[in-house]
Amino acid sequence: MKEMLLTWMAVLIVLLVIMVGNVLGRSLSSVTDGAIQADMLLILVGVKSISLLVTLIPLGLYLGILLAHGRFYRDNEMSVMQACGVGWGDLLRPTAVIGLIGVVMITVLTIFASPWAARYEQMLKQQIREQSALSLITPGKFIESSDGNTVFFARQSNPDRTQFNDVFMYRQRGDNPPAVDSARIASYQVDQDSGDEYLIFTDGQTSVGQPGNGEYTVTDFKRQGILRPREDTGEPRLIIKGKPLSDLWGTGDTADQAELQWRISIPLAALLLALLAVPLSYTSPREGRFGKIAVAILIYIPYANLLVLMRKWIAAGTVPAWVGLWPIHLAVALLIVVLLARRVGWQWLLGSSRRDATSLSAGSA
Repeated sequence: MKEMLLTWMAVLIVLLVIMVGNVLGRSLSSVTDGAIQADMLLILVGVKSISLLVTLIPLGLYLGILLAHGRFYRDNEMSVMQACGVGWGDLLRPTAVIGLIGVVMITVLTIFASPWAARYEQMLKQQIREQSALSLITPGKFIESSDGNTVFFARQSNPDRTQFNDVFMYRQRGDNPPAVDSARIASYQVDQDSGDEYLIFTDGQTSVGQPGNGEYTVTDFKRQGILRPREDTGEPRLIIKGKPLSDLWGTGDTADQAELQWRISIPLAALLLALLAVPLSYTSPREGRFGKIAVAILIYIPYANLLVLMRKWIAAGTVPAWVGLWPIHLAVALLIVVLLARRVGWQWLLGSSRRDATSLSAGSA
């Protein structure tokens, strides 16, 4: 159990570092593009890491048990244990305990932590959409608004980003001709009474006209304020991943039923993968510790993809909700039985109790 736990934690840390690095890279590109603030970067990465653990814990558990048992075979410890009377049932029991630890961890994540992380991430993204566009501006880069109607550029800014020098702004104005504003200085101002946000241009020029058309209106100004449009998006709808388990239970919505089936299936998948790793880890001394990693991955990828695909089918109504993801789990359970039978024979699986009774009678005689 110690060997399996340590290997599981090591594999989990490696997988988590790889995935967090991927998330961090995407988030850094969003920071450089001006989509999010730099001070919110680590918060978003931390929240996404909680969601990543839901899928990484079963995979880490699967590979950790596989590698731990593979070391036993490589160092001939498994041969010694089996020669001393340690059977497959003795190997499955401690593995099942480790698997149950993983099930408890994933259950806590899927019921409490992961929905909270999804809600918190949605709240952060809503705050990013509602915050001032100037707080996202990076001097020296063209920044496009979320609706694509405005492009802003500033050569430099003061440290707190409340004033910009040598600015340019392109504005689409619906059915009206677009406007291009340029100014020596731009500053940010908020009306305390209404909460409206303004960009105040100083010493600049505005050109209004349709590209390709020679008719333009050019206006020089000393000071001009441009109101930032306020989008009334209403109350944001809670995403399915962020719904508590009580909100998913008993609803007739197919998307809610698919999410409920998914949250139940992930802990079960972790236990099945832990048990699958035991017969799958069998290797001859010449194969080495990593001999079955490729086979294990080739089994895991279809298993995970079929769960995701079945989840989408349930959400779309293609597969009835009562069918759920159970056929895929049943197929993996049958695979475990087949692999065990190949190692010990069907007689061991079907007639172990009869052999025990015979052994007791022989011992009494």
